[in-house]
Amino acid sequence: MNRWRQLEKILAAHGVGVAYLFGSQQEAGLQLLRGEPAVPKPGSDLDLGIVWQQSPRDYQELSRWREALARDLAPLLAPFRLHLITLPEENAHVQHAAIHGTRLWAVSEAFDRDYRRQAWALYADWHSWWP
Repeated sequence: MNRWRQLEKILAAHGVGVAYLFGSQQEAGLQLLRGEPAVPKPGSDLDLGIVWQQSPRDYQELSRWREALARDLAPLLAPFRLHLITLPEENAHVQHAAIHGTRLWAVSEAFDRDYRRQAWALYADWHSWWP
């Protein structure tokens, strides 16, 4: 099974609604997923932003979900160091950067569209009062 299929299978199994690859290692991460040679930049990690299909009950559940997903993704994304980001917990700028990255997975177009709208609204609201 190729890396793309493995990634999709893992994300679906863990209840991820949408996932974006972004940041300074975005292109190298895409090369890795395509099966091309990819070398991590020293001191940099692979930024993978996710949105769960359902919200966790509490912080402990969120931590368990995130740890389990990171554990399953790490071998697939090696030799890169994974920075798994739960996007709804992040600020407007991080969410904005993520949706401008590469979407790797979405449970549906509607889920992705709804999340993008929320992220844009947050970003626009933040910029309406911050110069």
